[in-house]
Amino acid sequence: MTRHSAEAALPGPRTRPLTIGDRAFLHFSRLHPGEFLETGLVLCIDDPTLTVTDVRAHVAERLREAPALTERLSRPSSAESDQETVWRRADDLDLDYHVVEERLPTGSGDEGLRAALGRIARRPLDEHRPLWRVWLLWGHTPGGVAVVYWLSHTHQDGSAVRQALHLLFGPDREPSLRTLPTFRAPHARDYARMAAGALRGIPRTRQLASWGGPPRGEARHTWAVTELETLRGIARRHGVTVNDVFLAALAGALRAWSLPEWTNGGRPIHVSMPIALREQGEGELMSNFTFGVRVPLPCAEPNPLRRVAQTAAYTRRAKAGGSVAVVGRRLLDRPPPGTTSPRFLAQAAAASTRVKEVALTASNAGTARGPYTVAGRQVSLVICLAPLFAGRQHLSVALFGLGAQVCAGFTASASVPRHGELADLWLAELTTLGGPVPRRAPAAV
Repeated sequence: MTRHSAEAALPGPRTRPLTIGDRAFLHFSRLHPGEFLETGLVLCIDDPTLTVTDVRAHVAERLREAPALTERLSRPSSAESDQETVWRRADDLDLDYHVVEERLPTGSGDEGLRAALGRIARRPLDEHRPLWRVWLLWGHTPGGVAVVYWLSHTHQDGSAVRQALHLLFGPDREPSLRTLPTFRAPHARDYARMAAGALRGIPRTRQLASWGGPPRGEARHTWAVTELETLRGIARRHGVTVNDVFLAALAGALRAWSLPEWTNGGRPIHVSMPIALREQGEGELMSNFTFGVRVPLPCAEPNPLRRVAQTAAYTRRAKAGGSVAVVGRRLLDRPPPGTTSPRFLAQAAAASTRVKEVALTASNAGTARGPYTVAGRQVSLVICLAPLFAGRQHLSVALFGLGAQVCAGFTASASVPRHGELADLWLAELTTLGGPVPRRAPAAV
């Protein structure tokens, strides 16, 4: 077997504690055997000559300067007996396990790729090894191959995924996250705002008949690709952010997908949007440093321009004064008593699955500057796969960009009817908002 020795090149401490977010996802998977939140990204390479031997050699070289990717879950030693499970650097990695290949049916295209992603999802990552794998998929198209980076949410949030991709495939050894905030200590008024919201209660989100009943079945992936400048141009035109454009286009897509249900208006549906809470010095850590914020989508509004304005108005209010961020960061660092039991943390990890309160998850991992390369071959496109609690959530959507391109990934439980239409509808909404005609999303399986 091919092994990569990590020992010689790894300075610094060999163990570190799990963050409160790491522990939440870990306890969820342990309290719900057979359920785990894993996801990935697909790196498309227009060179069919790339082999698994090439990829293993590339990964082995990069790991020499990427100690964060050698971490695995470990029970504490006797000297650490008062601690919980920790992250411990592995002495060596079995690259025959971490980098594998699969030949897909010849000419199967995106259908073959999606089927392979389903098979990968049914093979959970080994908890006794670092929680990631790389798959080389080939044969589905004559002009190239796909390299899938597959990971566990227990070890990596969206920012950590960007850092992991940068360490494995990026152009240099500098951190991918260069501008991180330093959160001030929260004031009493910050807690007061949060408490006031809690006292008002969490109103139920709108229940769509279009979901087809409770979520069931495995995850199904579709995606849409366009130019980053398309979203930036719309954002400039309307004086909003790229994230506002992403959410407003999602609102329009969901409205069109379930249109008969919006003819008489009504209350909105809500998304859970993770916000990054990393500070200076945490950019190279894997782990989870996020806090979920509930955002209403104005699907009842028939005018697409007003949908943009309403979305931006809400996100501006949510960000005003930084209350959500500063309190969220304090909760990560100093969780209140009674909130760190395994059951409570597992419930927190799965908060976005409470479908009466949150209809879906929408995450924005930002844009990596690139270029990415694998064994000297340049990555032409990164396909984003949104993380989904399959069978617990109806839909999850994620945005990720590389260089000039951006991909919106739509992941739905198999029970959701016509889920494959959503990616095309999202692209159509961008055109309605004033962007150029974007690339068409591949048809769903």
